[in-house]
Amino acid sequence: MLGFLKKLFGGAEPVAAKSLYERIGGDAAVNAAVDLFYRKVLSDGRINHFFDGVDMDKQSAKQKAFLTFAFGGPNKYTGEDMRKGHAHLVARGLNSSHFDAVMENLGATLTELGVPAKEIGEAAAIAESVRADVLAGFTAEEKAAMAGSSKSLYERIGGDAAVNAAVDLFYRKVLADGRINQFFDGVDMDKQAAKQKAFLTFAFGGPNNYSGEDMRKGHAHLVARGLNNSHFDAVMENLGATLTELGVPAKEIGEAAAIAESVRSDVLAGFTAEEKAAMVGNKSLYERIGGDAAVNAAVDLFYRKVLADERINQFFEGVDMDKQAAKQKAFLTFALGGPNNYTGEDMRKGHAHLVARGLNDSHFDAVMENLGATLTELGVPAKEIGEAAAIAESVRNDVLGR
Repeated sequence: MLGFLKKLFGGAEPVAAKSLYERIGGDAAVNAAVDLFYRKVLSDGRINHFFDGVDMDKQSAKQKAFLTFAFGGPNKYTGEDMRKGHAHLVARGLNSSHFDAVMENLGATLTELGVPAKEIGEAAAIAESVRADVLAGFTAEEKAAMAGSSKSLYERIGGDAAVNAAVDLFYRKVLADGRINQFFDGVDMDKQAAKQKAFLTFAFGGPNNYSGEDMRKGHAHLVARGLNNSHFDAVMENLGATLTELGVPAKEIGEAAAIAESVRSDVLAGFTAEEKAAMVGNKSLYERIGGDAAVNAAVDLFYRKVLADERINQFFEGVDMDKQAAKQKAFLTFALGGPNNYTGEDMRKGHAHLVARGLNDSHFDAVMENLGATLTELGVPAKEIGEAAAIAESVRNDVLGR
């Protein structure tokens, strides 16, 4: 799984005459780093199951050889393609939340070993650059070759009986998962399971008896309650665990994961602007605070305050603030109920490198304080400030990688 570290430090310009390998203490330091890293990973319940059955002595030896090379020491490491090397794990449910957990353990390891914050930030950025390849999974051609059959996925996994068993086990797992079970409060689970069985039968190539809503409409009310990518990742994880527990072969799990992943954007799209307007029956927060001009003024003033705030301004060193402000304006316009022109990363991915550099609740509190001061200074009424603060507060856990 951790082969994604292949590029770690490999593309960075040297910052001193001595290599990083030499500056951190050579072979002894690399050995200590790998041992500490794996101790953290193997004790992390979010990701340690990916190492079940792995020979950790061989894994550690391979990782030590790689890090020696990556840090500028003797090259005894032969790397592998990021996508191919992790495709079997993606088929088992490996997703962005697991990648985030690895990043967190990487940052904690480097911090504990005394690596300076600047270098940790660079390391996190380089590791983040391979996220897409690590999580890409099998190609369509590889899946077709693995399937090796004209039978549908529905038939290959065991038909109606298998789908029924999978849905029942899946929902037992989901309802026991504190990350996502709140979205099922008050839901009639018998009806929910019946709908899910009909949908999966159709999606896996069986008889089409599904008559439910499309993915966007069916989940828009959950998006309004905070459903986001991290929650979708948790669902994917439970799906993979379900199919694994039921003995579904890896190639079929990979196909099922790809089908589920294909609806992510629709599931998380939320209500349209027209639907929101019809539901609230009045102006959106975006309109009530003054629309585009007000958002632009707020973002400009907010960043002036943030860049002057020594509690948090270090996180913006080297950032192109014109681009940052433009992204923030697009995000706030969308979050406050205006036109959705936001195309940036989700909150978790977009802030993972900052969490690796130490971003925590106290920093988030400082951001909230500056937001409140900004809106107050611009004369926004207390009611609207409260609504804006609630929207900002709703992303705290994702921003902080929890």
